[in-house]
Amino acid sequence: MNTQSITFKKDEVLVLLGAGASVDAGVPHSAAMVREIENALDNDWKQFKDLYNYVRSAIYYADGIRGTFDKEVSYNIERLVVSLDELSRREEHPLYPFIGAWNPRLAQVAGTDFSNVSEFKTKILEKLRHEWIEISNYEYAADYYKGLINFQKELNHPLRVFSLNYDLCVEKSYHAEYKEFPERGFDKDRFWCHELLEEATPAEKSLYLYKLHGSIDWVRDPNNGKLTYSDSTSKIKVDEGELIFGTTYKLQYVDPFLFLVYQLRRLSLEAKLLLVVGYGFGDEHINGILQQALRGGQDKRIVAVTWFGDGLIDNERIKQTNRFRSFVSKQLGLEDDQDPRLVVELSSARKFLGEELSLTAMTTHFPVEESLFEEVKTS
Repeated sequence: MNTQSITFKKDEVLVLLGAGASVDAGVPHSAAMVREIENALDNDWKQFKDLYNYVRSAIYYADGIRGTFDKEVSYNIERLVVSLDELSRREEHPLYPFIGAWNPRLAQVAGTDFSNVSEFKTKILEKLRHEWIEISNYEYAADYYKGLINFQKELNHPLRVFSLNYDLCVEKSYHAEYKEFPERGFDKDRFWCHELLEEATPAEKSLYLYKLHGSIDWVRDPNNGKLTYSDSTSKIKVDEGELIFGTTYKLQYVDPFLFLVYQLRRLSLEAKLLLVVGYGFGDEHINGILQQALRGGQDKRIVAVTWFGDGLIDNERIKQTNRFRSFVSKQLGLEDDQDPRLVVELSSARKFLGEELSLTAMTTHFPVEESLFEEVKTS
C-alpha cells in the first residue's frame, strides 16, 4: 500500500530563537532581569540607583520625542546595558566632539571619570553571565529543545537554527542525542572557522547553529586572538567573554558576528518557512532581515510563537494575541495585520518545541496548491 508524505525542500526551513525560548529552561526573561536589578538597587547596589533612574528616564524621554510613550517604549536589559556602554566610552565616542557639555545631572550620578557607569555595567554583566544564564542541569531543564532534533529528523535535511541567546540549550540537547555538539563553526582545534557554517560539507551535520549574540562559552585565545570556546563557562570573566548586546554593535566587530548576521540574511531569503520562537520583535536589524525575506513572495510564512503566561481568560488571550500580531505586522512593515504570511502561535516554548512542533503542523500554514513542497512516495 502506498502512502504519501509531504516535506520541505532543503533550506526551506529556518529557525530563529529569541530570549523567550529559554525562559522555560530557567533563564529569566528581560523584564524579570530588570526587576532583579531594581530590587538590588534598593539593597546591595544602592550606589547606582540615581544613575539607573537617570538612564531609564533618558531612554523613555528619547522615545517620547519620537512619539512613543508608556508601555510602547521598548525598555529592556539589552537597551540598558547598551546605553551604559555608550556612556562609558565618553571622549572615545564619535559623537563626543559635537556635544557641548554633559547633562549636569549625568555628571553628578556618573561618578568621577564616569566610574559608576563602568562599575554598574560590569555588575549587570556579571549577574547575567554567572547567575541568569548559567543553567545547572541542562538535561532536565532544557529537555524540550529536543523537539528541534525530532523536527529535523522529520525534515530529513539539515536544520539551520539562529539563536539570539547566550545559553547552551541547543548544544546540550543535541549532545544528549548525538554525543557531540551541532555544527557551530569550530574546527578540530576548537578555533572559529566560518567555512563550516557555509555550504554543505562532506561531513554534513544534521543541525547548524548560528549564535548571533555570542555564547556563554566563547572566549578569545590569548595567544593568537582567535575565537574558541571553553568547557568551564563559570570561570570566564566578564571582560574575556564574547557576548554582544544588539545587532548594531555586532556589525562593528570582527568575525564571527558580522558573518553570522550575513548568514541570517542570506538563508532567510532562501527559506519558505521562518519559525520564530520566543522573539519579541524588538531588534530593528533582525526585523529588517525578516521583512526583506517576506518580500521574496506570497508563499513565505513567518510562524511567530509567543506566550503571555498562564491564567489568561479567553477574551484576554484573544486581545493579547491580536495586539501582538498588530505589533509584529508593524515591525515587519506589513500593510495588513491579517497578512497570511504572518502566523501567530500562542504557546510556551516548552509546549511548542516539546509537543506541538511537527512537519504536519507546519505544512498546515501553507495552501495546498502552492508548489512549495516536494512529494515523496513511500511504500
